Amino acid sequence: MSATALVGCSVVVAADHRSVDVAAVLERQGAAVRSAPPGQAGVQKAAVQAGAGEVDAVLFASADGAASWVAVAATTGALEDIRRRAATGRLLLAASSPIVAGPLRAEKLHNVVAESGAGGSLARCVVAHFGGEGAPSLRTDAGRLEVRSGGALIDGGFVPLSRTSASLLETLFMARGRVLSRVEIARALPGPSRNGHAVEAAVARLRESLAGADLVQTVVKRGYRLAVTGV
Repeated sequence: MSATALVGCSVVVAADHRSVDVAAVLERQGAAVRSAPPGQAGVQKAAVQAGAGEVDAVLFASADGAASWVAVAATTGALEDIRRRAATGRLLLAASSPIVAGPLRAEKLHNVVAESGAGGSLARCVVAHFGGEGAPSLRTDAGRLEVRSGGALIDGGFVPLSRTSASLLETLFMARGRVLSRVEIARALPGPSRNGHAVEAAVARLRESLAGADLVQTVVKRGYRLAVTGV
């Protein structure tokens, strides 16, 4: 596995006695790990971030915790985005057992079940997903590309990106080379400013951050696309 496979990944772990062990394993691989804050507000924040692309993986160690998280995701309107991201592999939802995965399956959320209930097994799910064949990738003019909430992996090298740039890149990535209009891109950008000027500024900042990696192409009078050459 590449030493940078988990760099740029944000992982949320259900707060229980195993979370420290999980965090230690994943942080050694370069991931940023945090426990879901207790209470409704903490769960809501984690769910919204998962739907918005600010989280790469959510790990569940109890069925009650999974059920609460799913219910909150539904009330915040994030559930459909979570379902879409999980289906494509951009968001990993991992459960410590089939029982824990029950609330996820009930909402048709794609998930992975650890081989056992040990926290280390949940960590291995993350390592296997982002270090193996689970996470989606594309061949581009700049090389093999994978997207993380904190940036991009281009031929195994990590490029850190701001939240807006990472969100823009994920939007283009999920289009898989299809041209996206400025209106489509604006809807995906975080923050209140979502007009044509904001899109142009965001594209310019992304290109600057990529520093010579020719990834984002302008299609005159249509919008922007990722320079995809294959899957």
